[in-house]
Amino acid sequence: MDLQGGTRNQHFVSQVEQRLNAINPSANEKNQKIYAFGLVDRESYKIKLKCDRGFKIDKTLRFNDLFSFEVLKKESARYNFEKLFHQYESDIKTNTQSLISKLPIAGADIKAEISDIFVSKLLNFIRNPYSIKKVLNTFPQMTDVHPTNPVHQRNFERVLNGRKPQQKYLCEQLGISELEYANWLSSIFLLLTPLEEGQPNFFEQIVKGLYENPDTYIMVFLYTYNDKTCLLSDSGYSNPLPEEEEHMAFDFNLCSKAFIRYMFMNIDSLAPDNASKEPIERLKSRQKSINVYPIVNNLDKLGQYNKRVVYQCFNTVFNSSTECYGL
Repeated sequence: MDLQGGTRNQHFVSQVEQRLNAINPSANEKNQKIYAFGLVDRESYKIKLKCDRGFKIDKTLRFNDLFSFEVLKKESARYNFEKLFHQYESDIKTNTQSLISKLPIAGADIKAEISDIFVSKLLNFIRNPYSIKKVLNTFPQMTDVHPTNPVHQRNFERVLNGRKPQQKYLCEQLGISELEYANWLSSIFLLLTPLEEGQPNFFEQIVKGLYENPDTYIMVFLYTYNDKTCLLSDSGYSNPLPEEEEHMAFDFNLCSKAFIRYMFMNIDSLAPDNASKEPIERLKSRQKSINVYPIVNNLDKLGQYNKRVVYQCFNTVFNSSTECYGL
């Protein structure tokens, strides 16, 4: 795959996701804005509006050349991951709007939207510069992987040894070492590049494993609101469960009026200590299904969600309104 492209302004939460939270969604994309709130005190969930006019979306949640692994001498030429990201970003708006429009329809088939949105949103964790250390700890096996395909190998060599004049500045801004930055870029490349012909990339294999794990019971909660708004985190997601919890869960902003929660529950730990093994094994052997629960205008859950987004953000949260419910 040709990964050369001229884009220097690189977003780690896609513009399309931000535009679903725009102050002025009907405006021309170049003029769409979003409100930004700086973190003041994490423990008391205190935030402060940065500018009452908002910020243009093409200038938020981005760094210059964040994902450029070789910047050529010619200013407009560089190699980066924008094309790899685009394959997951391109349908976010369509899938989100389709999912929300189907919710009132009894029996509507929303499996494709639920699955595709999860893949697109989980990518925000991998590509988020504020999660670099966590990404490296989550995928330590990537340091032992090397492509054998000549085309991929040439690109991988660029990732490892390409000219990166932005590297020192970005590392200072993010509080990471240059080795951590290089390993992060390598991990992104290895996770998202289909290294074997006809096979999904490592990232998609990981997601497939989550969905097909027989020990897991999957629940999805869709929270929608008529009047109040849902925050968007600079981290791209939040975790509604304590870190020591053995279950896995993710909260993602869908748009200004909705957020979605994916929960991957360990079946063994859900069962009572004195439960018979037979029904548990029977549940594990059943064909995997995703249980979806739409919930409308539950303000308690929105308040909890917005507080959690603030508590777990790096230093900024975003909204389509200056009013942040529950804060």
